[in-house]
Amino acid sequence: MSRNSDNGKNTENGENTSHSLSRHSSHKVTIRDVAKVANVAPSTVSRAFSRPGRVSAETTKRIFDIANEIGYRTDSITPVSTSEHFTGLIGIVVADLSNPVFSELTRAVQHECFSHNLGVLVIDSEENIVVENDSIRMANQHIDGIILGSSRLSDTKIRKLAQFKPLVAINREIRGVHCIVADPTQGLEQAVDHLDELGHHSITYLSGPDNSWQNGMRYKTLSHLCSLKNITLHKVSAHAPTFTGGYRCREEFLANPSTAVVAYNDTMAIGFIAAMHASGIQIPQQVSVVGIDNVTFSSLVTPAISTISLPRKEVGKAAADAVISIIKDADEPARTLNFKSRFVARSSTGAAPEHRIRPVPLDY
Repeated sequence: MSRNSDNGKNTENGENTSHSLSRHSSHKVTIRDVAKVANVAPSTVSRAFSRPGRVSAETTKRIFDIANEIGYRTDSITPVSTSEHFTGLIGIVVADLSNPVFSELTRAVQHECFSHNLGVLVIDSEENIVVENDSIRMANQHIDGIILGSSRLSDTKIRKLAQFKPLVAINREIRGVHCIVADPTQGLEQAVDHLDELGHHSITYLSGPDNSWQNGMRYKTLSHLCSLKNITLHKVSAHAPTFTGGYRCREEFLANPSTAVVAYNDTMAIGFIAAMHASGIQIPQQVSVVGIDNVTFSSLVTPAISTISLPRKEVGKAAADAVISIIKDADEPARTLNFKSRFVARSSTGAAPEHRIRPVPLDY
């Protein structure tokens, strides 16, 4: 196909294709225009942009090529960069897709992006800062904006990324960067009040990743709340924020036990409860356990996990809306949006036992 520079119309095999639109035409290009040139239904064009997996790869490519050629832009978004190339993709980086917290967050982002006719590129960093950094570098040219979910990168690195790409950070506050935070403070306050009313005077925090901003915030908040209640707080570091990580906390915990435990997340809480059962310790009769996240399965295990509920759907939607706003307007000032949490009491917490737990011999 060659372009006739005199009249702005396309010619192919000498024939005039008058239905095609010039990129520089004053006419606002619509889905119907793309559909007409591609010889498909407007609904097919819509699905190609919002649900590309439901349209054949060949048809999707033809639609994208034609849309780019005639100047169609979904949701009238103009890319914020020196390049005129607009991909229609938003990237989201999460620490571990096997964790339901991140799968739910990703789905919320995806649903909101789809409503704006944007696709989503998902990167699972596997809790590895090298993987996260390299994946972002490789994906950078293919995305119009990026959402960092619980990033392990430094503040300096994230601020630098935000200078070149519309960026939003989730569950982390960074000066000069758009941030969406699920604040655990309210839920932790309610959880500590709950444990205090049940007669607990000692709590152990099962810590998450050392380089997690949320982990540091949760421990700092819990430490402050316990000091106000004259509750002794211990800390046990887990090797990973997983079921296995929670299970492996039992040796250090039993060396200096408390009557209550607050875990970095629900998955660790469930692993810890499994370890206590294996050691002959009853939950909550001897140890009360609180998780954080309120994932679906936390109410399905036995005992059901008392937990701090964080609004992941709202956070994901807000993050998607924020990055789209930055793509539209590069000069939008950075701000932090906080969402409150709440405590959900279930059967993994109960009255404090009269006697301390005796260390139990561990079987390996």
